[in-house]
Amino acid sequence: MRFNGYKLALFVLMMSPTFNSFYASDVESFSSKVDAIFKETNTNNRPGCAVGVIKDNQYIHNAGYGMANLEHGIKITPDSIFRMASVSKQFTAMAIALLEEKNLLSFDDQMDKHIPNLIDYQEKVTIRHMIHHFSGLGDYEVSSYPNRFKNAVGEEFRWGNEDYMSNNEFYEMIKTLPLIMEPETKFHYSNTGYALLALVAENVSGMSLREFSKKEIFEPLGMDDSFFNDNVNLIVKNRADGYSPIKKHPGKYEINMTNLSWVGDGGVYTSINDFIKWDQNFYDNKLGTATPSLIKTMEQTFLETKVKKRNQTLSREQEGQHTYAFAQNLAYYNGYKRWSHSGSWVAYTTHYTRFPEIRFSVVVFCNTEEIGATAVSDEIIDLYFQENKDL
Repeated sequence: MRFNGYKLALFVLMMSPTFNSFYASDVESFSSKVDAIFKETNTNNRPGCAVGVIKDNQYIHNAGYGMANLEHGIKITPDSIFRMASVSKQFTAMAIALLEEKNLLSFDDQMDKHIPNLIDYQEKVTIRHMIHHFSGLGDYEVSSYPNRFKNAVGEEFRWGNEDYMSNNEFYEMIKTLPLIMEPETKFHYSNTGYALLALVAENVSGMSLREFSKKEIFEPLGMDDSFFNDNVNLIVKNRADGYSPIKKHPGKYEINMTNLSWVGDGGVYTSINDFIKWDQNFYDNKLGTATPSLIKTMEQTFLETKVKKRNQTLSREQEGQHTYAFAQNLAYYNGYKRWSHSGSWVAYTTHYTRFPEIRFSVVVFCNTEEIGATAVSDEIIDLYFQENKDL
């Protein structure tokens, strides 16, 4: 069922100066087609997704499908709270960018300047390297560091909810992990690097990342239901629990929630109704000194920083390469810049895509891994461009 406030939101859009012929003639058709994607999911016995489609800073589609809690029969709505997984990295990157704007650190600072007892990498490894995944550091979740993380019985640690490690134990461990290649060798996605960036933010600000982001990001944007959850045992009102399908038992699910609480590489909890405020801020920045320069920073890729240092300019071909800015992937779709990031942790899958040139975004949060949030987002984007063939 579509969100109750949808018709009111549509009325507000129609009254706005940015409302064009597409909205007047096709928004209902488009929204119905998005609904159809979730026809089989939108039942009382399956987990599902919350979906937001944003045009010109307003929702043109805003709905929940499936169940937030199967035990108590609670439906997903745009106010349901989801764990964002790796989409959280954008907020970690913003925290670092805000500290840089305050002149409390430099992107070119070496990591050991802000993290006591960090292993000697034997190379110059900077904050900038970590932000863009060019540090040469491996990823703790995959096979970069075999036999380094053990559980209570000495076996390989199982990430998610099967084994346990405290926040302090985890951070102390990742501070000992060596590089697996020289910095700038190639792009290598590293959750480890973003967890270390959380330590940088905490050590520089004197606050936990949860406290700093609340003060400097979430409160200024009015994101009252959003936070870095560094204690997963806390009660979270309106949370959508994570569910995994039980093998060989079609239609049956088991709870799949993490018992691990560190943040930086993940850990933000938010809702669709809160997240639109983050999207809006890319067009009218309210954070830090409230100038566009902060957004320009967030959209600066590692390639651009290298070219800038050499006093060069990017060619169109270079711009079209798959590059990574401050936790945002840059690609092109139908000739438009597309910034995006996906996430997956325990049962949650998430995806956020923004097309700044046409002020169009799609946000998908799901509480089961049997639904790929990225695939759903891509399908919605395709629908939108089919409805707007003049784009």
